Amino acid sequence: MTHAIKETDVQGNANYVITQPRRYMFALRDGTSARFVRDFLIRAYPRHHVESLQHRLFKSPEFCAACHKQFIDEEINQVGWVQLQNQYDNWRKSRWNEPGDPTVTIECRECHMPLSDSYDPAHGDPLDYNRTADDGKHRSHRFLAANQFMPLALELEGGEEHVELTEKWLRGEIEIPEIADKWREGPAVPIELVVPERVEPGGQVRIQAVLTNNKVGHDFPTGPLDIIQAWVEIVVTDSDGSVIYESGRKDARHFIEPGSFIFKAEPVDQYGNLIDRHNLWEMVGVRYRRAMFPGFSDRAEFVFSCPATLVAATGDGGGQVPLDEEVELRAPGDGTTLHVSARLMYRKVDQFLLNFLFGEDAGLTAPVTVMSEDEAVIRVVEG
Repeated sequence: MTHAIKETDVQGNANYVITQPRRYMFALRDGTSARFVRDFLIRAYPRHHVESLQHRLFKSPEFCAACHKQFIDEEINQVGWVQLQNQYDNWRKSRWNEPGDPTVTIECRECHMPLSDSYDPAHGDPLDYNRTADDGKHRSHRFLAANQFMPLALELEGGEEHVELTEKWLRGEIEIPEIADKWREGPAVPIELVVPERVEPGGQVRIQAVLTNNKVGHDFPTGPLDIIQAWVEIVVTDSDGSVIYESGRKDARHFIEPGSFIFKAEPVDQYGNLIDRHNLWEMVGVRYRRAMFPGFSDRAEFVFSCPATLVAATGDGGGQVPLDEEVELRAPGDGTTLHVSARLMYRKVDQFLLNFLFGEDAGLTAPVTVMSEDEAVIRVVEG
């Protein structure tokens, strides 16, 4: 059906026009003889195949916009028009789009349909500024993006490989030679810790995690932000490895702890109730939304107290100290440090929705990908 699309509407909501392609003789017939004749005709007269199923529209971001831009209208929510996800306008207004100059513009297909080696008779494309009719390349139809959940949940053939590639994509580890000179290097969304060089025992410690939308062609995160979650995990340990502060951890039921720094949206219905079951047809607006436009940065700030005293390590370190046992308390001094680790985490579906759909007893949870991480050390010194 995709190659039968002749026209799209950039308002979105899958608004497009399709036409029935003119088929080759025996194109819909089964059997060895029918397949032989059909394949022979395609190779003997490929122009008809190209004219029927390949159009300049397929190369344009406007082709993608038909589905990657969505809205709810008054006829649905009984209130008024409201924007849902919108990757197209994110890209159109971003640094990745320089109209009229393909040498610096990066379009949807260049990222999500990178060139791959091909022996298919349809390889090559003289219409692209950096390609030829006989370059031996074909656009990958794997469409790597950010869904590392569904391939394995649906037990799809090749699902494990696809998930592995998706996680590499999320980390920004997939190289695309054709756009290497105009894309950014490094993680897709790097995280960088900003910490003080030194703190005093018992003093307040203020740290920041700075995140940047480095390589993503639209907002990060994008898609249905009522169910997608990207968050910062912070763990601070002392010289003995004991955790003295943490944020962004998951509990035993796979829920992210309250108060964590999360990129997400909280849509509401006309009565102000939270849309938390993906019931977007009732949405009239959002009470909270956090995402990063291409090239922009955001920061998460965390504040905690540096311990005034530390318990010397004694044995297994597990459990409480008995009341009749003597322990050594020492004030942090030179040589004592705090180790800070920060990680940007991502999962496609939040735990509440999965429990609502399948029940908590199903034990279903979305995999979490560590997209980027950073570490820092803070010296604890007197005075």
